Amino acid sequence: MKTLARIALGLIFAFAIGPVGSPGSSDPGTLSAQQQELLYVCVQDDAQVAIVDMGARSVVRTIDFQKLGFPATAKPHYVVVEPDGSHWYLSLIGANRVVKIDRQDKIVGQYEMETPGMLTLAGTNELIVSRSMSAVNPPKRIAILDRSKMAGEEIEVLFARPHPVAATPAGYAYTGSLGVNQIASVELASQRVSITNLEGSIHSLVQFATTRNGKTLVATGDASGKVLVLDLTTPAAPKLVKAIDVGKMAFDPVFTPDERALWVPVKSTNEIVVLDTANWTETARIRDENFKQPQQVVFSADGGTAFVTNNNKMDHMADPAMAGHAMPGTDGTASLVVVNVKTRKIEKAIPLGKNLTGMGTRARR
Repeated sequence: MKTLARIALGLIFAFAIGPVGSPGSSDPGTLSAQQQELLYVCVQDDAQVAIVDMGARSVVRTIDFQKLGFPATAKPHYVVVEPDGSHWYLSLIGANRVVKIDRQDKIVGQYEMETPGMLTLAGTNELIVSRSMSAVNPPKRIAILDRSKMAGEEIEVLFARPHPVAATPAGYAYTGSLGVNQIASVELASQRVSITNLEGSIHSLVQFATTRNGKTLVATGDASGKVLVLDLTTPAAPKLVKAIDVGKMAFDPVFTPDERALWVPVKSTNEIVVLDTANWTETARIRDENFKQPQQVVFSADGGTAFVTNNNKMDHMADPAMAGHAMPGTDGTASLVVVNVKTRKIEKAIPLGKNLTGMGTRARR
C-alpha cells in the first residue's frame, strides 16, 4: 500500500506543471518581468515562494505549491538560479523533490530524493543537492544532477547528515556534516570523494561559500558559532587557515560582490556579522528589531543593497538552552529585511509569511 501511495503521489507531482501566480499578478512572461532583477524567496511553512522585484523592493507574485498539487508540508527550502535567469531550482524538503522552474513559473523538470536541502550550480550543467538540516538520519549521499535533464545519481560521502554545499571552477564540489567534523571534496569528473577532518568540538557545519577563483572556502558552524576559512589550493584537501568566533547558530555566509567582506547571519543573537576578508577580522554587527532569526543574505547586483530572510519561528532545530537565543513563543510572520550596505541601516521590512529560509537570484559568474 505504501508503494501504491507513493506512486500516486508521484503522478500528482508529475502532472503539477503549469504557470501559477497570485490572482491579478502581472504576466510573468512579459519583457518587463524578464528585465527585472528577481529574488525568489522561500516561505517554507506556507509552501510558497515569493518572487520579489529587487529594484522596486516589492512582491511581483507568489507561487503556491499546494495549488500545483504538492502537500501543505512541501517545505520549499532553498533556491539557485541560472546565470541567464532562464530557470531556477528549488528543494522541497517535505515533498522529497527538487524542481526546475522556468521564467513563466512552469515546472519543467523534477528529481525525486529523500529530504533534499541545499543546492549549488556546478560548471555549465550540473546541480549538486545535499540533505535537509531537519532530517535526523538521511542517506549519507548527495545528488549530482544534469540540470538540462533533471536526472542524475546519488554518491556516498561516507559521513552522516551532509548539508552545506559549494562548487568551484576547478571541477570540485564540497559538502560537510552536521554531525561530525568532516568535509567531503568531490572531484566531479570522476566522482572521487576525499574526506578532510576538522579538529576541535563539533561545529555542525551549516553552509559554505567560495570565492569566484575557487581558492577559498568558508564554512559556518551552528554549534561552534565559528566561521572557518579554508585554503583550496589543493582542491581535494581543504586546509583550515583561520577560525573566527561570531556566535552560535551562525548560518549561511555570503561574500559581497567585490569579495572584500563576508556577511554572516547569526540566529542566536539576531545579528549580521560583517568580516573583512583581507585579514578576517570583524568590522561590524548589524542589529535591528526586524532581524528575527536571520538565515540568508543576498546582495543586489551592484552590491548596494542586502536582502535578509528571517525565520521568526519556534525553531525545532535550535536548542532552547543555547545561551542568548530567545525563541518566540509561537511562529510569527517573518519578513524579508532590506539593508543599505553602505550605511548598514534597515530600509524596509517586507512581511511574506511563515518561516523565510533560502532565496536566490541570478547566479553571477
